[in-house]
Amino acid sequence: MKNLTVLLLAGVCLLCQPLQARQCIDACDGRTYKVGDTLRIGEPLSSGYLFVKQLNASNRFEKLNQKNLTGRIAIITDIPAYRPELYRQFGIYQQPETPQIVFAEQGDFKIGVYLNMALSKGNIVSRHHVSHMNGAVDLTPDILFAYAHKLYGKPIDTTSVDTYASLRAPQQYAEAANDPFALEELRTTYRKELEQAVAKADFNKVFRIKCFSKLQMYDINQQHFPLSDLKCIDVETKQDEDLSKQGYCLWGTCAFHFTNAPSFATVPCDKHIAQGVYAMRKMISASLPIPAILYVYVRILQQPVSLPDKRIMVMRPGTSFDYEWSTLSKAWGQKALDLEIIQTDGYYSVFPHNTQEVTYNYLGTQTVPEK
Repeated sequence: MKNLTVLLLAGVCLLCQPLQARQCIDACDGRTYKVGDTLRIGEPLSSGYLFVKQLNASNRFEKLNQKNLTGRIAIITDIPAYRPELYRQFGIYQQPETPQIVFAEQGDFKIGVYLNMALSKGNIVSRHHVSHMNGAVDLTPDILFAYAHKLYGKPIDTTSVDTYASLRAPQQYAEAANDPFALEELRTTYRKELEQAVAKADFNKVFRIKCFSKLQMYDINQQHFPLSDLKCIDVETKQDEDLSKQGYCLWGTCAFHFTNAPSFATVPCDKHIAQGVYAMRKMISASLPIPAILYVYVRILQQPVSLPDKRIMVMRPGTSFDYEWSTLSKAWGQKALDLEIIQTDGYYSVFPHNTQEVTYNYLGTQTVPEK
């Protein structure tokens, strides 16, 4: 009877013990985090870093200063046992089934992190991967303009120099437009630049375009996410309806088209990573579809574009409101370029409209399929 009483009391004591410290946490992104692992600070929400707090001199956690923290790293030093007063500082008022808080530091930078929510909201970034391809540079409207000049053998005259200058330095060009001396100096500068850009245009060179898409339902058998259409984030030019119907995107004064887009209609993703994406979305009660950022690597094809001779209305040169009849081929034939995709890097994006480089929540890379 005495032994039975001791066992019962021991059982009650075990039930009353707080959640014990653990060596690792199975997080919502599908990864297991342990002491010694690296955490990387992500983008703050509009309200700041809600789920990452910094340890102050009084050994209390306080709001993290947002300035220059994106990309900073810290090493996990402890996964503490559940303590109500600690967890309440992170907005957790009931004891969870598993630990949720980790401590990390790098020199004097000491933080506490509500790991699952920090991952789900982008305060801490998961699967860091910098998209790159040797020699690739970001595509811009002035690059398209120079390549169109070379492809179609167009002359470099005052009109083309003015257009190029307006693409390269729009504010400077606007300011010089009413000053003949400033305009003359600007034209001299950008005529030389355009001549050099056309001469150096290499159709083997690789360019990068940042695109937005949406992840459709994950295909478990094929282990990939189907994508919606690619939308180029940096393109702010008002689109021409007739060009859009032909699958061309107007950027600046030139239009481009992905010739092999159907071969890149998916982004490969390992099953455990995809499962982590769904878990992170569930943590923040986010709806589908899932926003994605893709870095698309392309080559400009050295082949003239053939557009149909469809009649369209175009603005008469030198006017603002006067239109005349033309054809799609005549209006845009020497301003259109075909681009061949050679690689895409896909990311699940917590902040899809952020203009900064996306290096977190890497999903996978799609390359040209083997023939």
